[in-house]
Amino acid sequence: MTESARPTPDELREIGESSTNVSNAWAGAENYLSQGLVHWLRRHISSDQKAAVKAALAACRLVVEKYPTDGAEAQAPKQYVDDMLAKTQRWVDNPSNNNKETVRSSLDTTRSLHAWQGHEEHAHFWILEAVDHASIAVWAGERSSYIVPLDYGTCAARSIACVLHALLLSGTPEQQAIDMLTGVVTTAT
Repeated sequence: MTESARPTPDELREIGESSTNVSNAWAGAENYLSQGLVHWLRRHISSDQKAAVKAALAACRLVVEKYPTDGAEAQAPKQYVDDMLAKTQRWVDNPSNNNKETVRSSLDTTRSLHAWQGHEEHAHFWILEAVDHASIAVWAGERSSYIVPLDYGTCAARSIACVLHALLLSGTPEQQAIDMLTGVVTTAT
């Protein structure tokens, strides 16, 4: 597989198995497929922050319509999800410091429940995680720091891995989900 080739699920599992260690473990990548996707994405999108955020947004758009609008089960209102996507898109269209600050200040940092904390079977939890990680990719630095512990490539990759979870939980076949995600990434980059 070349660096720009779109991987198959089996190739992603192989990448995930060979690249996983304690230092890069993440609760949203609990299997080799997710781990391999995150690793492949980081390599593919880590050289251009705008493209990385654009790819994460495109992935989020694949599932955002599946987010509950009635609020009954959601951890955040649909309006929060829509607003975060709009503000993140505004930064992609004009990556100014003002738009970056708007995204940063809009993120709900008070939420204490995450998809991997007992809600792994609920697609809407993963959609919310995907949107939040896409927004974090806007204001994350190129390198980790003591303020923002992740680089934008990792944040965008995690966003897209969360979309993978949401797609699979919504009944999308694995190969189709991988094709959809790698397709939006290669289009964005």
